[in-house]
Amino acid sequence: MEDRRPAAKGVERRRIFIIGMFDSIHFVRWLDIFRNEEIDFLLFPSSPHRKIHSGLEELLESPATASYRLSRWPSLSGLPLWLLDRVFLNRLRSLLAVREILSFKPHLMHAVELQNAGYLASLTYAKLKSSKPIFLATNYGSDIFWFSRFPRHAKRIRTLLSRLDRYAAECERDVRLAKTFGFRGQILPVQPNSGGFSEDILSSALLGPELRGTILVKGYHGWAGRAHLALFALESLQEELQNYEILIYSCNSSTKRLAMRIAKRSRLQIRTYRKGALSHEEMLSKFSRALVYIGLSRSDGISTSMLEAMALGAIPVQTSTACCDEWFEGSGVAIATLDTDEIAKGVRQAINLALNSDSASKNREIIRTKASRKEVSKNALTFYHL
Repeated sequence: MEDRRPAAKGVERRRIFIIGMFDSIHFVRWLDIFRNEEIDFLLFPSSPHRKIHSGLEELLESPATASYRLSRWPSLSGLPLWLLDRVFLNRLRSLLAVREILSFKPHLMHAVELQNAGYLASLTYAKLKSSKPIFLATNYGSDIFWFSRFPRHAKRIRTLLSRLDRYAAECERDVRLAKTFGFRGQILPVQPNSGGFSEDILSSALLGPELRGTILVKGYHGWAGRAHLALFALESLQEELQNYEILIYSCNSSTKRLAMRIAKRSRLQIRTYRKGALSHEEMLSKFSRALVYIGLSRSDGISTSMLEAMALGAIPVQTSTACCDEWFEGSGVAIATLDTDEIAKGVRQAINLALNSDSASKNREIIRTKASRKEVSKNALTFYHL
């Protein structure tokens, strides 16, 4: 079943062995870029999942020029094998990956993300004795920036980078870090991993600030996300925010409980949405009507939510860990310290930018230049050149 579709005359179909998260919309959007290319993809899961993303199911069934098929080992998606292989440091799944590669004979192996896909691909690559494929890895947000702080991860990151032929990242910051950790191969175009924005989005009319009555907050609070600090900062500004509704999305349980407590003891209008409650189209609609967007995290690459805010006219208040210096041109607020007072100051600044500057239009043009689907796709097509 290797080459299910005939290549165009004079064109060799490329074979790509790609390791990624089957339940990730970012993985789906990446694969979708190549649907009209002469490529056969064999997909190998990097992490456990109860079901694959609906977008991936559509790709598997679509009559595209490219072909997409899943690994023949369905047990790879299960949590028990994944947990067992954590103990064995990917040795079990890497053996299965080697068997797939020997059968599929790919021109290129691509690990989409480092801690799950990259470490697994690195061990798989080391076990291949001959005819090794070109080895490419894509750095997601925290892969080097955060995990390199821990000695065990730092060692595995160095080993992985030493084996790579090509490296892709969203931020120039992460390119510099990769070189610091020993990468000496080809640096691919630095751009968002999320697939870029369609012309329909980028040509839509931006609502004026007088029609934007909400402040949108990313609601995850965990090992990286810091939504609780955003809520405390907004509570401190309650007298100034009486005319706005606070919408908190992707809430985990602790954020939802805190939001309810703050709503009771303050004069803020707060509405919460659990993770997954809003479709992507509904989220884009929320961004298009928000005056300000707040996203706080101890570690990130380019925040996709930050880019969506910029594309749709909401002024972003974003922790500087999201490479804000590579995107803002005085048109957003970067938070350098996770401090409630600084966050509150940043929200005030963002409201001022929204009401008294052309920052929304400026951000739209930044996205058009650096993150349009046309531009991202054009660069992505170079990743798989043989």
